[in-house]
Amino acid sequence: MWTLGGVPQAHQTDRLTAAVNKPDNPEQFTRMYQGLLDHYGLIGRRINSRCAHENGDVEQRHYRFKDAVDQALMLRGSRDFATRAAYEEFLTKLFSQLNSGRTERFRQEVKVLKALPPTRMDSCTKLVVRVGPSSTIRVKHKVYSVPSRLVGERVCIRLYAERLEVWYGQRH
Repeated sequence: MWTLGGVPQAHQTDRLTAAVNKPDNPEQFTRMYQGLLDHYGLIGRRINSRCAHENGDVEQRHYRFKDAVDQALMLRGSRDFATRAAYEEFLTKLFSQLNSGRTERFRQEVKVLKALPPTRMDSCTKLVVRVGPSSTIRVKHKVYSVPSRLVGERVCIRLYAERLEVWYGQRH
C-alpha cells in the first residue's frame, strides 16, 4: 500500500527552496535561482518574508492547492492509496476541477506568452563523489552501493527529484 503521510508537497529537490541568499547577501539570488531566471529571460524580484500581502500569484496558488488537496483527502476519508498511480490519478482529477473555471483566462494568457528557450534546463543537480572502500557513495546524507570496481574512483551523480543516476566516464 502506498501511504501519503500528510499534505503532499511539490516534487522538488532542495534546489530552489530558498531563492535568496540570506545572511551575508540578502539582496542577491542564489546561483541556481539566478540560473533559472537567466534561462527563461526573467527578472527576479525579492519580497519580504512574513508579508502575506506581498505574495505573488504562484505562492497564493500553491497555498490554495495544498489546502484543496488536504480538503479532498479529508472528504475521501483516507490518505492511503493502493498505488502511486492511484494517487496521481486523484491529483489529476483535482487539478482538472480546480482549473475548470480558468480556461478562458488561460487562452488569453497563451496569446501573449513568449516562446520557450531552444534548450531545456537541466532538471537535476550534478555532484561528483568518491567511491569509498566499501564500494559505497554518500549523496545528500544517504548511502548507496556501487560496483566494487569503482572503489577509489570519482563518479558523477545526477540527482533528480525521485531518482539518482551514477555515471563513470561516459557510462551510466
